[in-house]
Amino acid sequence: MTKVPSLDKLQELEQKVRELEEKCAFLERVVHEVPANIYLSDLQEGVVWCNKTNEETLGYSLEEIRRMGGLEYMKQIVHPEDLNIPDDSIAHYHEFTGAEFGGVFRAKHKVQEEYKWFMGWAKAFSHEQDGQVKEILCVDVDMSPRMNTDKQLITALQENLRLKNELLIRSLSKREIEILCLVCQGRSSKSIANQLFLSVHTVNTHRRNIQARLGTSNVADLVALAKEAGLG
Repeated sequence: MTKVPSLDKLQELEQKVRELEEKCAFLERVVHEVPANIYLSDLQEGVVWCNKTNEETLGYSLEEIRRMGGLEYMKQIVHPEDLNIPDDSIAHYHEFTGAEFGGVFRAKHKVQEEYKWFMGWAKAFSHEQDGQVKEILCVDVDMSPRMNTDKQLITALQENLRLKNELLIRSLSKREIEILCLVCQGRSSKSIANQLFLSVHTVNTHRRNIQARLGTSNVADLVALAKEAGLG
């Protein structure tokens, strides 16, 4: 025989439901009114959810984003020269599951031509059964009102480049990073080979692979990139 809850118990449950509803409504209001674009991005599909601020700032409703596809949406709003930021973010979380990823990029409203500067951060939000990151939680803040001087703009571009180069460095193996550090110190392949107990041929092979991975064509560019990323 099923036991019928007492009136007091029912009233207590109803009170808890009301409190939960109020809490959910409050949290939903905070998420949608916070002065930052908040969105979830699936590593395969792109943006799958966003808050109201994101819709208002960039002009696309969540319905429109889902209809056009999250990846295509990013291509529409992000400046062509800055598309590496969302791409690098996805690449980052294919390799790393813990560290946060950030970048500076330009994006524009659907019906406007002028791009605004955003500072974005992301962190792993959900995982597949094998532990790989499935979705990332992203927060982008409009920095345009605070970037009204050439100096601030240059600083933003430098930060953007540093983050991009830092990600490239992280793609190297431990041995490649070790060799790159020595190259930054001005060491020759023979000197590096002697220190690491490798053949000169092996060191030169590593150096070629490093340059190919980082997209540099000479030692000077290689060293400059490494130093911009905080290495050497």
